[in-house]
Amino acid sequence: MPPVGVVILDKPIGITSRKAVSEVGRLAGAKRSGHAGTLDPLATGVLVICLGRATLLSSYLAGGTKVYLVTATLGMVTDSYDLDGTVVSQCDASECRREDIENTASAFVGTIEQLPPAYSAVKYQGRPLYYYARSGTEVERKPRTVSVDSIDILSMGADEEGVKAGFRITCGPGTYIRSLIHDIGDRLGCGATVSALRRVRSGDFDIDRAIPLERFSSGRLEVGAALISMEAATAGFPSATVLLEGELPVKQGKPLEISMLKGPPPDVSVFRVMSDSGSLLALYGPPRREDGPEITGRAVRVIRASTLEMGDDEASKAH
Repeated sequence: MPPVGVVILDKPIGITSRKAVSEVGRLAGAKRSGHAGTLDPLATGVLVICLGRATLLSSYLAGGTKVYLVTATLGMVTDSYDLDGTVVSQCDASECRREDIENTASAFVGTIEQLPPAYSAVKYQGRPLYYYARSGTEVERKPRTVSVDSIDILSMGADEEGVKAGFRITCGPGTYIRSLIHDIGDRLGCGATVSALRRVRSGDFDIDRAIPLERFSSGRLEVGAALISMEAATAGFPSATVLLEGELPVKQGKPLEISMLKGPPPDVSVFRVMSDSGSLLALYGPPRREDGPEITGRAVRVIRASTLEMGDDEASKAH
């Protein structure tokens, strides 16, 4: 049976998130695979990979707080905002003090607007920005509102590449660390580029649970042995439990009625709906404005559909 669940991968440097997902999916024998939150080729660390029906959870598992360990080279600016790009300017940053960096970085804590890097997967007229950047075509990059919870300086030093500053950055989903470091460097007046990046937390998953790709590709660990169930992967979500007679309507994505539930529903934008036996059936959101008082939620993602809605292969496995 093809695997269904979530794998927390420690992505190695030098490959895209898509490549990492494809490799894990191939080794697992999964028909479908996806990831929750992209990492640049330069970046390492926590990559949440969803296999089989768990891909329905990808966009929801991509939310939550992210924590990154970042090394920035001061006095250097590249077109990609990291060392994978072409150097466009350099200067002597040896007089840049830790206090200056701390004061400058503090201005970027909170809700901020940032431009995505030219070399990023953000779409413009249906194509990713990196497509235009590689062809030398300039296009409009629209600012995005993101949340930065904290920026802590962990180290200062220098090597043959120049002055280095180490940061621990805690932020919300959608934040581009490369843009953040670029903007801090720009505000400092010396420029800065990312020279190392590691994600140590993504939502409820931290680096201690992440498994290096090499352990799978070498055959030392089967992907199936590392699978986290959809129920465990969403354990941090608020939940509601339906009575037995409410399971079929939920599997069919019908409006959630208060009479179907064993208790009050969570007052949040997205919550799990669980069977009485503990299976994840669907994700629901708030009711619509026109719904009556008996409706307490609307389906945003049906995880376990009724057998009538499954394909032949899935339906045969359900019996």
